[in-house]
Amino acid sequence: MILRLLEEYSATVPVIYTTTTRIHPPHPFEGLVIISSDNETYLEQLLERAVLSWSSGRRFVATHLSSSPDLLRGVPLGFADRLDRVLFPLILNEADGARSMSLKIPREGEPVLMASANYLVPVIGLDCLNQPLGPKTLFRWELASGRYQLSGGQILTPDLAASILFHPQGVCKDWKPSMRMIPFINKADTESDDPLALSLALALLHNGDFPVDRVVWGSLHNGRVASLTA
Repeated sequence: MILRLLEEYSATVPVIYTTTTRIHPPHPFEGLVIISSDNETYLEQLLERAVLSWSSGRRFVATHLSSSPDLLRGVPLGFADRLDRVLFPLILNEADGARSMSLKIPREGEPVLMASANYLVPVIGLDCLNQPLGPKTLFRWELASGRYQLSGGQILTPDLAASILFHPQGVCKDWKPSMRMIPFINKADTESDDPLALSLALALLHNGDFPVDRVVWGSLHNGRVASLTA
């Protein structure tokens, strides 16, 4: 999802994709520049010089140096505050990951939200619904089952999935009132998926723990999108 946003927004403004945890280096594509340094001042200077040198396709991945050949390390929580926001009006931060699973409960220290974030976008895959709850449908099931009193084999209804995504100690636990919450339901690949997506959107919209005034659903794979506003 975040790479699609990077591609779309960079058509009009320079965009930085970064992380406050760790990410795999994105596959190279035209106009993508990866800049890494453990020196915050140097990283900032490199980004500013790069954006002033490119006239189009300004897509930047900014991280600390690699911790291993296939991982890039995250930047500090206050990274965005160091940058000239006139030069970089949009910063996309990956604050957590779920190893491609559609629903997750985080461990201690996750997620790692950027300090001055304006939006928080929790993501859930529609394909986990109506499936038995367990290690194949919930990432870090071994932590969640005891901590949150979940029973293996329960069917993941829209209400149950919404309660997990928006659990007070779940992936949105460090939300701040300054952040607008916009959940995204992915994998609604065809029109036949829309009724189930709408049921989940309603459950997310009316959750009792976090303020949500809009839910977006669709398919990154098929380029579909719809939304529900309170």
